[in-house]
Amino acid sequence: MSKVRKQFILEDFKIKRAKKILNASTDTEAVDEALNQVIANHEILEVHKKLAGKLKIKNMDQSRLK
Repeated sequence: MSKVRKQFILEDFKIKRAKKILNASTDTEAVDEALNQVIANHEILEVHKKLAGKLKIKNMDQSRLK
């Protein structure tokens, strides 16, 4: 994929926190991974919306999942 250079003014504490949460070594890596996660979350929500009310689960016994 192509990359572009962008310039943003962001709150420092958000970048520091994102770097720690995402275990990123650079600001760019943190922002890139955060954007990847936003995109992935959106795609998951879209699938959930499409499946809403369509799945029939007969037995959701949580004790079997442990």
